[in-house]
Amino acid sequence: MQKFIETTGETRDAAIEAALRQLGMDRDDVSVEVLDNGKKGFLGFGATPARVRVTYEAPEEPAAKQPAAPVHTPVQKPAQPAREEKPAEKPVKLSVTDEDDTPRLVKAAPADFVPEKLEIERPPRRERPRRERGGRRERRPVTPSVPKERELIPVSEEGMKQAEKLATDFITGLLEKMGVEGQVTTLPQIECDQLRLDISGPDMGPIIGRRGDTLDAIQYLGSLVLNNALEEHVRLSVNTENYREKRMESLERLARKMAMKVVKSHRSMTLEPMNPYERRIIHAALQDFNGVTTYSTGTEPGRRVVIAPDNSSRAHH
Repeated sequence: MQKFIETTGETRDAAIEAALRQLGMDRDDVSVEVLDNGKKGFLGFGATPARVRVTYEAPEEPAAKQPAAPVHTPVQKPAQPAREEKPAEKPVKLSVTDEDDTPRLVKAAPADFVPEKLEIERPPRRERPRRERGGRRERRPVTPSVPKERELIPVSEEGMKQAEKLATDFITGLLEKMGVEGQVTTLPQIECDQLRLDISGPDMGPIIGRRGDTLDAIQYLGSLVLNNALEEHVRLSVNTENYREKRMESLERLARKMAMKVVKSHRSMTLEPMNPYERRIIHAALQDFNGVTTYSTGTEPGRRVVIAPDNSSRAHH
């Protein structure tokens, strides 16, 4: 379920940072919509704060259980004393007038006759708690948290050997099913929880796919195999012909090129949809780039990076 909050700040980046601190989330986990860029004003007069709307995914709240309907016990009426039996009355006769043929009752009802009232037992109304007028629901305070770096959990030597055999056998069988000639080798380990594999062969174009989509799919499927078969969590990285490094350099060049256009035109630019790994490359490449700021918008798989002018940095010049 998607929710959003609106925050303000002296600049757009300050408003976004305030929302991230309140939610305890990373910038890549939310969508940002700029409602007002704000104004600096002149000598402190006419200044307006920047305002943004941050949308985030929240877990579904369980539906409240309906209280059981109250069970009412019917009230028994006290037994009425038996009435004295009266002698049977004679049948009532009807008389017919000369003017028309409409029958009329000659004898009226007794004067002391009172019809009994029917008592219908109604369930009591269920009182609902009234909400005070003008009041809002109290929200639970959100404890701001600073995103921390991912903690590396070392994998045992035996677990890494099992992961290497499982991943190598799986990818080798996948290449045979695809009809691609290739060989899987293990690269030197860099991080304590990561297994790095490389695929080599005469034609690796089908393995890479369009912008690395096929290579990413092979890496994803291999990760599923490892995590389902092993008790320890192993991160799998699959590469071929140094595609990962080449793609990173290409994205960094693209980020700098688009950032220069944003600085010159003073207009935001939205990049093509990217996966989380590639979006992090763009954010990291422009983290210290003067004059621009970056944030992600949209939902997967169409989530994009937006490069926007940084008004706060322009004010210092």
